[in-house]
Amino acid sequence: MDVIKNVLNSEIDRINRQEGRDGKARINGEFFVNHPWLCLAMLVGYIAVGAVMYVSPYMGIGWFIGFTAFLLFMSAMLLLEIKPVYRYEDIGVLDLRVCYNGEWYFSRELSGEAVKEILSAGSVSLWVKNRIESIVRNKGSIDFYDVYDLARLESQKQDPTRTAQLAH
Repeated sequence: MDVIKNVLNSEIDRINRQEGRDGKARINGEFFVNHPWLCLAMLVGYIAVGAVMYVSPYMGIGWFIGFTAFLLFMSAMLLLEIKPVYRYEDIGVLDLRVCYNGEWYFSRELSGEAVKEILSAGSVSLWVKNRIESIVRNKGSIDFYDVYDLARLESQKQDPTRTAQLAH
């Protein structure tokens, strides 16, 4: 099933490149563009709280500066966006990576070219090809996990002594 693994890896690499998935933190300014009135309302709220803090006798400029620094820090943290890198090794693994990456392999579909490449490969068994065609016919597409699971099941049929981690 090296052909399937290679096809899935190349498809994952294509998605990572196309979507700019590199695992690096970036500031995402879409919030300001998509919700300008909410941003304005938050600014008005900040000014109101700042005015109350400034005129109150038990809070002075120190509290105001601390409040402002805290808001700036929290705003920067909330605007950070990290696009995690998809990896073949994450398919079917249920651990803390799911919290970070999500179960992308259930929702991401293989491209038509990748499906054709698998179906045209001579080393892929007829059973796997028939199952892929059946899934595409019924669902209209096939996701990464479907192909991964079919390859894993086929490998288990060929060598029943191997464990569930054999597709890695």
